[in-house]
Amino acid sequence: MSIPQTAAAPSPTVAASPASSRPSRGVREEQVGERTHLEQAMFRLAREHAEAASRAARATPPDRQGEQTHSLVAVLMSYFALEAFINMIGADRLGTRYRHYDRMSPEGKWVEVTRLVSKTGKTFPEGGEDMRALSTLRTWRNALTHFKGEYEDVQQSNRGGETRTEAMLSAENAARAVEIARTLYRSFYEFDRRSPPRDFMWLDDRPHAGRARASPRPSAARAHAAVAETGQRAGPQSLPAAAGGGGAVPRRRRRRRRRS
Repeated sequence: MSIPQTAAAPSPTVAASPASSRPSRGVREEQVGERTHLEQAMFRLAREHAEAASRAARATPPDRQGEQTHSLVAVLMSYFALEAFINMIGADRLGTRYRHYDRMSPEGKWVEVTRLVSKTGKTFPEGGEDMRALSTLRTWRNALTHFKGEYEDVQQSNRGGETRTEAMLSAENAARAVEIARTLYRSFYEFDRRSPPRDFMWLDDRPHAGRARASPRPSAARAHAAVAETGQRAGPQSLPAAAGGGGAVPRRRRRRRRRS
């Protein structure tokens, strides 16, 4: 007669003590965070498309559709880059206090955040040329992002009959949008009196040429001088690669330590 075999009882497992998995008191635990610098990619796109709009306008015959398409991207990316930049500076330097300024107008943010965080305590004059230029860029952005496809009167220009929206999408305005963004970035660090961070080199701080025959329009004085002094066109191949290589969106790593 076979004797039934009983299964061996499993060996008891010893649960790890929660205390053993935690670092001892006083030991610092390091956390690594990464920041995606979209403002760099946005500004690079703005400059590239402004230059493409300029080439389309100078083509024979002029490529008006290409000029409008590239101008659309250049205007929007210039505005988005400015907004992303001042939000990043405000959150970095003001911390939780920035929530009181986050809902301000773009002009209000650039005036107040610059005043609060800059080493000199100085800021852009309210109603000055820089802020008027930013207001113009914001008007263009609003007209494009909230476009309703309404019927518009046709206006006559050197390009023939165009609606107000069509006329706004020009190589001249694309170049102006890039110059507004570039001028505000540089002016911020002039007020700040701190050296721009290493990854700020993405700005590629050269005036945007735009169209040589573009007629000047009201803008920041520095933007006007920059456009007037630059006579040659710089192609996209001369643009610096973003941090991280190629066309990838750059990121920056920051290490933080916390005491347990």
